[in-house]
Amino acid sequence: MSHKKFLSDKYFIALEHSNDKELELRFAVSTDESGKIVGFISFQITHFTTSDDAYTNPLLRLAHKLTRFIRRGHVHSILICGNAFATGEHGYIFTDEISESQIADNIYKAMKMIEAQEKQRGKRICAMLVKDFYPNSLSIAKNLDKFGFKSFQVDHNMVMPIDSKWLRFEDYLSDMNTKFRTKAKAGIKRSSELQIYRPDAKQLAEHLPKMKELYLAVHERADFRLGKMDLETLRWLNHPEENSGFQIRNYELNNKLVGFSTAMICGQTLEAHIIGIDYTHNKDFAIYQRILYNYIELAIQKRCTRIVFGRTAAEIKSSIGAVPVDLTCCIHHPRKISNALLSLIIQYVKPSEYPHRDPFKAETLEHLKKIDLF
Repeated sequence: MSHKKFLSDKYFIALEHSNDKELELRFAVSTDESGKIVGFISFQITHFTTSDDAYTNPLLRLAHKLTRFIRRGHVHSILICGNAFATGEHGYIFTDEISESQIADNIYKAMKMIEAQEKQRGKRICAMLVKDFYPNSLSIAKNLDKFGFKSFQVDHNMVMPIDSKWLRFEDYLSDMNTKFRTKAKAGIKRSSELQIYRPDAKQLAEHLPKMKELYLAVHERADFRLGKMDLETLRWLNHPEENSGFQIRNYELNNKLVGFSTAMICGQTLEAHIIGIDYTHNKDFAIYQRILYNYIELAIQKRCTRIVFGRTAAEIKSSIGAVPVDLTCCIHHPRKISNALLSLIIQYVKPSEYPHRDPFKAETLEHLKKIDLF
């Protein structure tokens, strides 16, 4: 399961030991008639919040205001099949003989069992969410419809193909057209004063309070937020001396921490994970731009074939070579009236629009289009 690091026991132990307030983990195992394990499903119980300006549509703004009024400070929990902190299909793994219809059945049955268990504990699940289906898994989403789930598309996952002939970061730069190569070199020059390193356990402990501050600066800019990771998790995952596939990079300016990034190597995929940025220095020193370039450099070094950048900042990710991949989520509210209201609301939820960029030379672009993105 080297390609399923977000479903590994090491990752779950890190979350379990660190996120005791705003995140709870639940698991389900599926077996066949003989008792053989044929599937594993991961769930998270967390909170869903949005910013006041997240909704451009008047109906969605009204629904958001009504929801806040009804809550009046009460915290409602959402049950997620998947990972609140990573974009993509990180909620389950099944053997090949299990059909997509059976996968949907198992996910729903497990969610209903968890909902009942939480009710007995005095905790109400206000909604169930299954995230994030790629285009080749849409039949699973369709099979969830029969249980009352409503499907909707969210912002695209920005995924970048990595050319196998890129052996160094300079090879990537040379395959860009002149305009974007000049832009990339300008960003690298502006960020040249940054000190970039992989922190050891002592350095991580020293900088963790500042890292939490930088992470919140990024987290609170998001329109839609599923939970908030406790960065104590990083202490459990950070083992620079091991080939664990998990990496942290710190970015300092004049010996002051101004950014950090984390990445997970999952087979041939590099998953961009958690980042933190000091926005007061970001423009002058191109911190975020340098983080993205370092992801590309790492992916080339590790011989990955793709980078999963996630949903945010689509325009700048497009300008470095990432392309949009459709993502579908499925949501269900236990109450029939609320579920009907959800059906109305999600009709207005559409992926954000952004200017698409083609930064590569024509021949490189044609070759990259042949690389499987999901």
